[in-house]
Amino acid sequence: MSKVMSILEKYNLVEKVNKEKSECTNSDLKNNIKYDEVVNNEDNIVNVEANDYKEEVKIIEPVIEKKSSTIDNNKYEEKMTIDEIYSLHGLENSNINTVFMLQNLINALPQNLPKDIVKQSVINIIDASKMDLNRLLSDGEQRLELLGKVMDGYYKQTSDSIAKYKEEIAKLSSLINDCQEQIKINESMLEEQIHEIKYESQKIGEIINFFSK
Repeated sequence: MSKVMSILEKYNLVEKVNKEKSECTNSDLKNNIKYDEVVNNEDNIVNVEANDYKEEVKIIEPVIEKKSSTIDNNKYEEKMTIDEIYSLHGLENSNINTVFMLQNLINALPQNLPKDIVKQSVINIIDASKMDLNRLLSDGEQRLELLGKVMDGYYKQTSDSIAKYKEEIAKLSSLINDCQEQIKINESMLEEQIHEIKYESQKIGEIINFFSK
């Protein structure tokens, strides 16, 4: 058992969690060892029991680092050229050893030839050049998938941004409407107040003038 544990620990496949008794000889283990049923529970705990020896080990699951692509970090805030999109994903924008090479070969043949003849001619050229047609087609499929993801990313992020701006405009429009309403209320109040004060002032003035003569 110790040998098995040593091998597991050597390759960092297990981690000791709890050990009730640390001193246990190899002979004791050989004579007294008793294996419980191995249970693979949610915590990936395996129990190994031997009379006076009980050790609980926890299988350590490997941590896989997820690499976020550069395009995801770009946030789609600015317009990119096709060359920039390919470059950010490590794809070469070249006419050699890419799907674009097939288009160049098609264009190099007479345009009045039937499609089947053009297709077979290109395949023959590829075979004669010891190139892999499937690899070139796979390159094209990879580019299509990438362009689709980028387009979806631009659409989603830009749409979300536009929606936020529209929401902000709606709030500002509501604020503007409230302000305009308050302006009208204040203008009306000011007009009425001035009218009343002028009326009262005129009345008082007439009284004063009556006794001033």
